[in-house]
Amino acid sequence: MNVRLVFALFPLLFLGTPVLAQTPCEDCLNASDAEAKKCFGNAISADDKVACLENREAQAKACRNRECQIERMEKEDSMTSTAQPTPSRPGQALYVPTEGEWLAVTLRAGLRREASPDQPYSLDIILADPETLQIVVRYQPTVNRESMNSSIAAAREAIRSTARGHGWDKWVKIRETVEMYPAR
Repeated sequence: MNVRLVFALFPLLFLGTPVLAQTPCEDCLNASDAEAKKCFGNAISADDKVACLENREAQAKACRNRECQIERMEKEDSMTSTAQPTPSRPGQALYVPTEGEWLAVTLRAGLRREASPDQPYSLDIILADPETLQIVVRYQPTVNRESMNSSIAAAREAIRSTARGHGWDKWVKIRETVEMYPAR
């Protein structure tokens, strides 16, 4: 029985292999076939050949579970991403920020700071208009002005440097607002 199985599957194994692989799934399956051919070449008994076929099937199954499944998922993703999805809930609509918005959000994430007992001032970056970033500083009367001014200068330089890195330094303007916290 095992010998018949081996001879029945032998032509499929060797004649059904494509010459050139084009995808990771096909690469994996072809490597599995190549290893099975090598195993058949070294097989002595019918049991060895059956073991080669079983090993090949196990490897092919592993390929189908990994590379082939990933490939199918990528194809499905590309099919769904080409169609414009209709948002089912508010907040799920796609939004592409402007360059100014992107710059403001990025710099705000890196530079924003809250006032603390050690440094009694806050610093924030906002988009004042499509071309202007505004550094907003609020301080308490006990602030060390030198430290605060140093932070403002560092924020200004970070804005210039980031804008320069994207080629936006020609249009980005920087404005500052420095004010004391209102008295309580």
